Amino acid sequence: MLHSYEAELQGNQVIWLGAAPPPRGQPRRVVVVLEDPTDDAAPSSLADILRNARGSLGRGNREAVLAELAQSRKDWER
Repeated sequence: MLHSYEAELQGNQVIWLGAAPPPRGQPRRVVVVLEDPTDDAAPSSLADILRNARGSLGRGNREAVLAELAQSRKDWER
């Protein structure tokens, strides 16, 4: 199962902003996602986001999309 923890990257040090992950005896691989600064544009409303997302899953039926999502999750967890 994947867990996420908020932190800031300062140089090559990670500063935890909330709860830190529990310590482990062995090294772990982590993925760091850096957020680029955005311009000062107003955030989109939820209605705009949903309207723009319409059709992004293709024309498959609900069951096919859910099956594909389940397979993607299994692949991710491997």
